[in-house]
Amino acid sequence: MRQLLAVIFAALLSPAIRVLPGGVAQAAGEAGWLSPLLALPIALALCWVLFQLLSPLPPGTGLAEACPLVLGKVGGKLALALCLLWGLLQLSVTVRMCGQRFLITGYRNRPVIFYIIVLLAVALWMARGKLAAFGRAGEVFHAILAVTLGIVLLLAAFQMEPENLLPIWIEDLPAAGAAVVPVLSLLGYAVPGAFLAGRLKRQDKDRSRAFRWTVWLCLLLSVLLLVALGCLGPDLISRVEQPFFVMVKGIGVQGAFQRVESVVMALWVLSDLMLIGMLVLSACAVSKVLFGLKRAQSAAVPVAAVTLAGSVFLFQDAFAVERFADGILTAGNLAFGFGFPLLLLVVGKIRGKRV
Repeated sequence: MRQLLAVIFAALLSPAIRVLPGGVAQAAGEAGWLSPLLALPIALALCWVLFQLLSPLPPGTGLAEACPLVLGKVGGKLALALCLLWGLLQLSVTVRMCGQRFLITGYRNRPVIFYIIVLLAVALWMARGKLAAFGRAGEVFHAILAVTLGIVLLLAAFQMEPENLLPIWIEDLPAAGAAVVPVLSLLGYAVPGAFLAGRLKRQDKDRSRAFRWTVWLCLLLSVLLLVALGCLGPDLISRVEQPFFVMVKGIGVQGAFQRVESVVMALWVLSDLMLIGMLVLSACAVSKVLFGLKRAQSAAVPVAAVTLAGSVFLFQDAFAVERFADGILTAGNLAFGFGFPLLLLVVGKIRGKRV
């Protein structure tokens, strides 16, 4: 569980810097940094649902294996097919957005398909290896990204302006509540990790560890938004692309080190790789149960091939990707990230009473 949480943390940082600053600034303005704190009870409820769903099931059962056990053979196959379809669509748009970020942040000497192929090739290499090796890589990347983020936030805190954060009135709380939606959509990226839970060794302290991790994650996201809003202000954040990297460009220590954004941009590729790798492994785990494969790794090449085709042909340009991400991707992450596990739990309770 420790390695899985490390992988999810590293993976979530990539969409966090893309989704949260602009989304919460548009919805809640100066009060946007409160949205992860308001989302915390819902995030803890999701943890509770997942553990209530998976804990009574036999060892080696993840969310993919739980579907036929809870919904029956036909219902389970249908649910897995929908999960796989959504997973491939989610993976396609994620890979396309990560590739486009290379273009936005300075790597303009190659077409976006070049970066898509490179990202998928590395993800395919990781997916065809052992899950334990992927988990160890996640722990290393988690440590690197956590230290990098901590240094960036510490340095950026000296650039904060009080007028960008104040005043906050009681009347601002409903807007902060509305800004919970992008936070929950981000947390929906964590649920694919539950499809890998069947390959983990369960421990009694897994539940408490996951709850503590969720609390710390929401606190970290709140601090990230607080610093970003304090440095740039909600109006500027709402207008620029990649506001996190715009904030990073303004930090440094004169005479010691500058141009910190080049290092941060390079390190953030690790988060992209963790996110894409986790989504590929999740799709492979679903495919294994859905198609009766002996090994989940057997699905890695087809998953990568479909993702490559989807990321190239489904979206005409960057604007189409952004429209999809702001609309369908957000709604889908909420539906599959929160609604789907809750549905499985409710159906499982009902079928359990009937047995």
